[in-house]
Amino acid sequence: MVKDADETEIESSARRKVLKGALWGSLAIVSGVSLWQLSLTESVETVEADEYPYRFLNMDERLLLWAIIPAYLYPALDKNDEESRFLVLRNIDGAISGLPQSTQDELRQLFSLLSFQLGKALVAGIWTRWNQADINSLQSFLTAWRESYVALLRVGYLGLHQIIVGSFYGEPMSWQAIGYPGPPQMNLPESFYEDF
Repeated sequence: MVKDADETEIESSARRKVLKGALWGSLAIVSGVSLWQLSLTESVETVEADEYPYRFLNMDERLLLWAIIPAYLYPALDKNDEESRFLVLRNIDGAISGLPQSTQDELRQLFSLLSFQLGKALVAGIWTRWNQADINSLQSFLTAWRESYVALLRVGYLGLHQIIVGSFYGEPMSWQAIGYPGPPQMNLPESFYEDF
């Protein structure tokens, strides 16, 4: 059977539309992947560029905490609020530096387990890098630890919870949202407060 010119033209037009759609779809996917990869690289570069003299936290631990801080503090802390995240990170470093050596050693072991790729996948269920995990995956991991029948995971959850939440709510920036007016003001000389 011989096709007439109209049928041939219709088939050619449909083929061009399919090819254009595939081309635009491919470009959208490539652009989306590139933007996603760029955002991941930016988060690592942001943490690496911080020149604060950390006393306890190494780079792997900072990248781990940078990822899970918004998951613990959601929705009180916007994940795009880098200034507040750095403040919490520095408070955590200061808080851990003041803990007894035995507690520091336990936290170092916890951070090492979570920073090790295989350990992270097995105990946290996060198979990607920390900065690649979305907030739902991170919150699922935290919920699983909080409700785990394994006491060690619950202890790990509570330890991280205390240092992250305490580091955030110790700052005046977080008080207004919870209606806390701040500590009572006493008529003491400024030198008294300088000791703290």
